[in-house]
Amino acid sequence: MGNGTVNIAVSDAGPLIHLSEISCLSLLRIFETIHIPNAVWSETVGQNRVPKDDILLLGNIQQHNLAQHEVIQFTQKNGLEKLQNGERECFCLCQKIDVSVLLTDDMAVRKKAFHLNLTPVGALGIVVRAYRSGHVSLDSAKHHIANLYYVSSLFVTRTIVEMAIEQLEKW
Repeated sequence: MGNGTVNIAVSDAGPLIHLSEISCLSLLRIFETIHIPNAVWSETVGQNRVPKDDILLLGNIQQHNLAQHEVIQFTQKNGLEKLQNGERECFCLCQKIDVSVLLTDDMAVRKKAFHLNLTPVGALGIVVRAYRSGHVSLDSAKHHIANLYYVSSLFVTRTIVEMAIEQLEKW
């Protein structure tokens, strides 16, 4: 398997939680750096939904403490009031550090990401990217996608899972 990095991203809680649930946080090593705002850290590590040691072992995580007045201004300017605090901080952080990839599994967040010219990538997309970059085999990638459907708390339809596997097989 290859060991090249794909890029840099900001992460929302969803992919961290879902990949942790299937013991695949290591797939996040495809990213050179993953930026995590404190609200997301609190929602994942702080609530024991993702083990702190597992996150730190990745070696590519940077935590960020954002000034709440900046987050509030950004939220109001971009109509993000209906989103949760972690999601709002992710968007604000993307803009602040000029990162265009947002890791998220939330459909409403994905829609806002497109509106803000960001590229949303969910847990399924992370598995696909890990395969395409040579970090996992085809069989492993298929297994991880199946586990996201059957084991994790990720809400995804069987049709989407089949489409993701089809994309893997076409590569």
